[in-house]
Parts: sequence; structure tokens; C-alpha cells
Amino acid sequence: MGVLFSRRESVEFTLMPSEEICGPLGLGDPESREITKVEEESLIPALMNDRLRTKQCAMFWDEWSNCTQKYYWTAIYICQKDFHQALECNKRYLQDPQFFEEMKNLYLKMRSDYRRTGLEQRIVRDNYPS
Repeated sequence: MGVLFSRRESVEFTLMPSEEICGPLGLGDPESREITKVEEESLIPALMNDRLRTKQCAMFWDEWSNCTQKYYWTAIYICQKDFHQALECNKRYLQDPQFFEEMKNLYLKMRSDYRRTGLEQRIVRDNYPS
């Protein structure tokens, strides 16, 4: 009966496969420039959208936000122009490969710092790391 409940010595649970554990804290190589599909398709676009709403297209999003706060339920009809301007601004940047590369490099820098120190960097919307 004791055999059924004993631990196996060979089982270890890790976040990454054991052959990929490296770096000073075991979080991965800080100098790695490889990007996974998840990072490329979800994390970097999320960083891009956050940057657009707080920096590049902030004026358009603020106008739309002020309009919706002013008109409440009727804002759906009254604030359409402001909303479409904000979306056009976003679209212009999201289709720009240079902007994607800039955000990719920012993400790689943030990931490298995390892997080196183990401390997750907080994004203060006014001060992006450079």
C-alpha cells in the first residue's frame, strides 16, 4: 500500500522544459532574441495597443472618452466620428512594420530585464522604458 502513495524521485515540475532552463535565475537566457508565437501574436500587440491609447493616439481616445462621458447613452450616435478617428489612428500605426519592430524591441528589453533580475517591470503609462 505504501508503494501507491510514495513519490517518484524522477518527477520534477517546471515552467519550461528542463533543457531550456538557463540564465542567472533560471528564467531563460536574458540575451535571447527569439520570440514565441504567443509573444508575437498576443503580448506584443497588447503592448502596441497600450502604447497607442496612451501615447500616439491619446488625443483621439481622450476626445472620444470625454464625448461618451458627456452624452452617456446617446454617445453611440453622437460620438461616432470621434470613435472612428481614434480607430483610424490605431489602424495606421498597427499596419506600420516599423512601429511593430519598435514595440518588439521594447518587449525584448523588458523580457531581458525580467530574466536578468527576476523582477517584473511595471509599466507606468506616462513613462515607458526606453
